[in-house]
Amino acid sequence: MRHSSCCALRSALQGGSAAPRACFAGLLLITSAAPVHADNDREFMAQLVARTFFHALLDGADVKAALPLCAPRVNLDGLWVEGREELARHLELMSLRARQHGLRLKKIVILSHAEAVRRYGPPPERLRGATGPTRLVALARFNVQGAVAILGRTGAFWKIVAITD
Repeated sequence: MRHSSCCALRSALQGGSAAPRACFAGLLLITSAAPVHADNDREFMAQLVARTFFHALLDGADVKAALPLCAPRVNLDGLWVEGREELARHLELMSLRARQHGLRLKKIVILSHAEAVRRYGPPPERLRGATGPTRLVALARFNVQGAVAILGRTGAFWKIVAITD
């Protein structure tokens, strides 16, 4: 996505008057159920990845649609999962539990690793290897609970590298 399109899209989602231009290289799923809270383009793109990932889990229609948003190796609350089929199996279970509890996404806030450590202290031991200074932390607030996704760069894209609550 070009920089100007990204800024226009962010402005439109945050209530600005600039309309996004239709010059995307691919399809970008954006839902307006949760407000956007990001300070720059890097955080905005990570915000979109995290939001789309959590909506795919909560909707449950096709959890495999969330797989491209995940790194090849993902830490699921201390359990490292590799391979798309294995990850899909775990995501299906997470999705089922989320739907059983009636979870709805309210808000996602993106923090740098340093900001997350400053606010909440060091990450738990179970996330060792998934956190670090180049990673971003997505704090997802649901109607009754919350979750944390750690995002890392894989090439030019932000990917989910860990999920915990």
